Amino acid sequence: MNLHVMKTFCDLVDTGSFTKAAEANSISQSAVSQQIASLEHEMGTRLVTRDSGFAAPTDAGKALYRGAKEVLRRFEQMLTEIRSAEESLRTALHVGTIYSVGFYLLEPYVRKFLRAHPEVNLDVEYARWNRIVAAVLEGEMDLGIVAFPEKHRSIETIPFATEELVVVCPPDHRLAGREAVEPSELKDEPFVAFEANVPTRRFIDRVLRGYRVSVQVAMEFDNNETLKRAIEVGAGISILPRNNVVREAEAGHLCIIPFEDPTRWQRQIAIIRRRGRSHSQAEMMFLRTIRSRI
Repeated sequence: MNLHVMKTFCDLVDTGSFTKAAEANSISQSAVSQQIASLEHEMGTRLVTRDSGFAAPTDAGKALYRGAKEVLRRFEQMLTEIRSAEESLRTALHVGTIYSVGFYLLEPYVRKFLRAHPEVNLDVEYARWNRIVAAVLEGEMDLGIVAFPEKHRSIETIPFATEELVVVCPPDHRLAGREAVEPSELKDEPFVAFEANVPTRRFIDRVLRGYRVSVQVAMEFDNNETLKRAIEVGAGISILPRNNVVREAEAGHLCIIPFEDPTRWQRQIAIIRRRGRSHSQAEMMFLRTIRSRI
């Protein structure tokens, strides 16, 4: 039984008029008659009688009316629940970010977004780059923010920011206090590095190879905070995003030294999302905030 036919039948019983039932469903009176005739044929019994132009349900028609009313009520309830669930999803946003971007670069944008859109349930997860990529591909995260995103046919990349990479050393290191440094001056230095599979580490290794410079990797870590602590205790020097070290440099715990050619030492930060996935309203608002100036 067609839901539209079911509604037409209930409207006919409610109004007692073929004309009013036709108006309520934006169809012709003839179409109402045809639908009722088809319904009676399907049920194998008379459902409606006409008396002086007034349509009244038979006993079978009354039974059908009660059941049809309940079916239509449940259907409307289901539609309401679906719309409510969809609206809830559209006002929730799950964003994944690598630690170095989340702690230093993204935070002011998050605060601005939450002030402007308190109705959005924003969940920012700090995670490793490979966890973020996998979660975006699976649809678990709406957006991801990573450094040096790799090309993938199922991922769309949106440029976000460029960060300068600088040499970071303890205040008592021989390079401390220099205005700039050449990559060749890092040759054979004890080095505290990102883990080998981290995209920023791969970029740094590639640029150093271009200068024919090798360093002695003493320790490897997966995040900036641990790297900075290792540098502070004299485990080695490192190359890190400048804005990740400003606070420690201002406090005198670490020294920042730019490269002579800083254009070669730029870390690309991008937003990633699953290609082909529709944009929710919350996501579009977040992207507008990201593109604005703080």
